[in-house]
Amino acid sequence: MEMKEVRAAPPSEYQEQQFNRDQHTVVTIGNPVEDPRDYVVWSICSLFHGNPLCFGLVALIFSIKARDMKVMGDLQRARGYSKWALRFNRAALIILSLIILCYVIYLSIVVFRFGRYFHW
Repeated sequence: MEMKEVRAAPPSEYQEQQFNRDQHTVVTIGNPVEDPRDYVVWSICSLFHGNPLCFGLVALIFSIKARDMKVMGDLQRARGYSKWALRFNRAALIILSLIILCYVIYLSIVVFRFGRYFHW
């Protein structure tokens, strides 16, 4: 393989004018601020489809507060309320899952022990 030296051509006058068009422009590049999520739909589902210990209601309240703070522009408080809504939604989901699992285990034990007495 042969190496060749390549030299760039000097910029034309038009390119110089385009590049030096505005010397006082400052561009600041920062991380975009993401809006916090409010989890309203998940909270409504937690409220109506199994509401253990009223965690679904509490999650819905915090979700609505998070949405209100987001609309008002207070993103810090909106993030805090959003975290609490997420925690209560997770707690409601875990407790409901454990209740369903215990119920299935209970039914399987009852059918296994007393299934011989039932004639299907």
